Amino acid sequence: MSDAAARTPPALPIRFAMIGTGGVSRLHLPAFAGSPDLSRLVAVCDVREDAARAYAAQLPDPPRVVTDYHQLLQQHQDQSPIDAAVIGLPHHLHLPVARDFVEAGIPVLVEKPLTCTLDETRQLRDLAARHGVAVVAGQMRRFTQDAAWIQRWVAADPGNFGDLHSFDIQSWQNIRGWLGRTAASDPWLLDGKRAGGGVVISLAVHQLDLLRFLTGANYTEVTARGRFDPPFVNGAESSAVVLLGMDNGAAGVLHASYTTPRTPYSEAMHLFGAHGTIIQRAERIGDYHGPFRYATATGRETVEWGQMYKNLDLVPAADVADLTENPFTNQLRHFATALSRGERPQNHVDENFNTMACIQAINDSLRHGRPEPVAIA
Repeated sequence: MSDAAARTPPALPIRFAMIGTGGVSRLHLPAFAGSPDLSRLVAVCDVREDAARAYAAQLPDPPRVVTDYHQLLQQHQDQSPIDAAVIGLPHHLHLPVARDFVEAGIPVLVEKPLTCTLDETRQLRDLAARHGVAVVAGQMRRFTQDAAWIQRWVAADPGNFGDLHSFDIQSWQNIRGWLGRTAASDPWLLDGKRAGGGVVISLAVHQLDLLRFLTGANYTEVTARGRFDPPFVNGAESSAVVLLGMDNGAAGVLHASYTTPRTPYSEAMHLFGAHGTIIQRAERIGDYHGPFRYATATGRETVEWGQMYKNLDLVPAADVADLTENPFTNQLRHFATALSRGERPQNHVDENFNTMACIQAINDSLRHGRPEPVAIA
């Protein structure tokens, strides 16, 4: 009998541990505070005890605090079990920490990117299968109200959007401004060895994964060119332009940059299918990204010049009432509910594999200066 078959699903609320209390971990706080029926944060771990205590104090029922996650694993075996963990650490720590939790039989939600390299992703995938434990990539863009609705609209009827034909996706930030915003004392994000790369793995991973989620298409080949400007070190790319080939024959372009002096927005995408169009773009300067708009030519064929610019609709607000406005809350709710039902959560390591394989291929293409296939296993 496998570990998965022998394990009884945990009861709600799921008892969580938070590993790390940095910027991304703080974004999870409203999820714990707002869904006590589904998730309860029972432990917080950070090597800085003051940071861990400050984090814990923000919850109405403060969790216990430790400075070494091995203490949590020992407590789990002794008298204080946990049902799952959220790992919000620098990228190079994702694999070793997630590995220890999985080997202890504890499901993990690992903040993006899942790992630094595809070989590390393979290791986590194999561990998840061997121990029957869920390993999930924290790609919260999948859990925005707009994205969830668009994905349902595409999947509901091939006549709405159809096969993806062509696209462009954009991911832009000024990294110096971002680091100043977060007051980072250790700029590990600039170090290719600790971050796994530069702008692609740390920022564009959102858009690369979201495109797959919305369209169901997977990456098969990439050709990348980029720059490696300061303040990045150890092979981390500061910008990249990537031609992306998909398994259904579609092709598109990623433009990513961490060194934009000024930019009107940070993320955008334009997806063109056999029957429909999906656009996400800021409609006001200064918005991080804008709302999704969608259109279909089914029943609205374009036969006159001006019609191509019409009928780009916003997602109906009433149709996403099952989701909150906070994607981190939606993501944690889904994770907790899936665990309690003994179901595989969305964006499990198997599902996230193609995203990580695409990023590895981009890194290889940047290094070798040639097209690279995207690994399938």
